Amino acid sequence: MTPQQVMKREEENRKNSKITCRYLNDESVSGETAAVYSTHTENREMDVKSDGQIWISKGSGLPLREEMDIGMGRESSKHHHSVRYEYGNVQPPQLGP
Repeated sequence: MTPQQVMKREEENRKNSKITCRYLNDESVSGETAAVYSTHTENREMDVKSDGQIWISKGSGLPLREEMDIGMGRESSKHHHSVRYEYGNVQPPQLGP
């Protein structure tokens, strides 16, 4: 898929989904203060439900951590995703020869 096709598909998924997000509290992630939010998404068309939490840095506004439980299909097949974001030693790409 092209990036444009992926963006269009994501936009359609958002239009067909019920999404809620709410602030829970502040916590520390690797010594950095973060706002913790809970998320809930339901997409009846695709028969997908997800619940998660995301930690957003209070200093940079960047995500630091994410935990997500995704249920798919009528059999209630569940998947757990855990992501930790690190931003050390980020360099811009080298352009040209």
